[in-house]
Amino acid sequence: MGLGPESGSDGPVGWSAVSESATGTVDGGRVEREDIGVLLVDDDETWVRSTAEVLEHQREAFTVSTATTLSAAETVFDAEDPDCVVSDYRLERGTGLDLLAAIRDGAPDRPFVLITGQGSESVASDAIGRQVTDYIPKRSLGNRDERLARRIESAVESYRTRRALDRERRSKNAMLDILTATTAERELCQQFCSQLVRQRPYACAWIGSTDNGGTLTPRAVAGRDRSLDDVLGSDRAPSEGAPSRRALDRDELVVDMGTAAADDNGFERAVAAPVTHDGVQYGVLVAYVDDSGSLTDRERATFTEYADTVGYALRTAEQKRSLMSERPVSVTVEVADSAVPLVAVADRLPVDATIAVQSAVSRNDGTTLYVVELEGAEPVAVEDAGAAVDGVTSVDADSGAAPLRCVIEVDARTPEESIAEHGARFERTVVEDGVATLSVSVPDDGTVAAVRESLAAAYEDVTVSTIWTGQGDPSVTGGDPLADLTDRQREVLRHAFDVGYFERPRGASATELADHFGVARATVTQHLRTAERKLIGTVLARRDG
Repeated sequence: MGLGPESGSDGPVGWSAVSESATGTVDGGRVEREDIGVLLVDDDETWVRSTAEVLEHQREAFTVSTATTLSAAETVFDAEDPDCVVSDYRLERGTGLDLLAAIRDGAPDRPFVLITGQGSESVASDAIGRQVTDYIPKRSLGNRDERLARRIESAVESYRTRRALDRERRSKNAMLDILTATTAERELCQQFCSQLVRQRPYACAWIGSTDNGGTLTPRAVAGRDRSLDDVLGSDRAPSEGAPSRRALDRDELVVDMGTAAADDNGFERAVAAPVTHDGVQYGVLVAYVDDSGSLTDRERATFTEYADTVGYALRTAEQKRSLMSERPVSVTVEVADSAVPLVAVADRLPVDATIAVQSAVSRNDGTTLYVVELEGAEPVAVEDAGAAVDGVTSVDADSGAAPLRCVIEVDARTPEESIAEHGARFERTVVEDGVATLSVSVPDDGTVAAVRESLAAAYEDVTVSTIWTGQGDPSVTGGDPLADLTDRQREVLRHAFDVGYFERPRGASATELADHFGVARATVTQHLRTAERKLIGTVLARRDG
């Protein structure tokens, strides 16, 4: 007989069928646990029926099925695959130990509690020898006490803990195999996603990373990947409210109900965790499940640990490539702190204003001289904003330039100074939406931690979002010709292309583009002109190089 193959008992381990708010909380002096299926077997129909009612009354988590014969018990076990079997020793045409032997063929560690009215030492010895989980004399179960309920709970909890630990051990061994197999980032990400779907309770998993413009896109996916386009959107870039984006912004685990698109694909919940190591944020790990249960504390911890391992793998792979590369390591750092002078200036400009630093020079008198390009702000507004910021000593705006060019002098400490002290080279800074994003080149991989620690000591919110060398993944290493564009420039350029602005005849006019974005026509044309100049400059520079 089949008697429930062990593989079928795994199920979505880590996901509880009770509500998330109830899991692990105290109610009336006892801890609510995950649902527990119990098969109660006894040839005394009255006893088995009344005992089942008592158990379900004592524990809301219990669902009790009953059988009064050996053959019926085997049939119910095959059909329902319960978490625990409670059987009387004496059964019609057999004993509880016969049922135990049949169950052990397919489920060798399934909890099995034997009950007998004989109280015979020989029966107890035989039961223990056959590895019965527990042995209870029936006479000790009188007066409707909770002894049997407690024994079932304890047996199932131990069983689930053992299985969870065994799964985690297998998972960690598999992760170690992945770590030693390759240093190619895409292959690492793909193997981690595939392993997560195979060994954990997830129908789909993906790893995404951010590019220089802050756009989050998938790098590897496993499971029902054909659903990923619907879940993430046609451009495969998660929205600001998606669990993936929230996990990155909060730098913590996020568990959420699926989006409408996810629901259409059968996903009930999503879980996302930032992929980090040693203060470096590489991206995000996201997975979806088909059932609506809550995520247990153990599975939360396991998922977070898994994401950390992915971060360690990517970091290790990067270090190995750095040792083999003669090229310096490039770093993107985000600083979200108004203590940065240019961030404080941008905070006083219109919300869509962008400051792009073309050069930064630290002078002997302790001041820093910035040459910047500004979009979305008038010269007078920039000068007024600078005058209102402590540490900004002067702002000289060239009103005749397009885009607007300014020279800003600062006598406060700047992020560019901090990185220069460690031998790093400033390449570019872009300030928008309250965040200064610095592109930095450091001489070797070991300098990365020093740069991050120096900035973290001076500012409150510092994130190293990407690291790469010249031999890295083209999608992350600056191979994107749009990497130098701001988010707004990308958005305007993409929309203009999609609606046929560059076609002849035009599919849309500059006025229509301006209406779409709710800005002035001059602002749209400025975005387009700047984006075109940067894009053409990048292409020509690479061709000449």
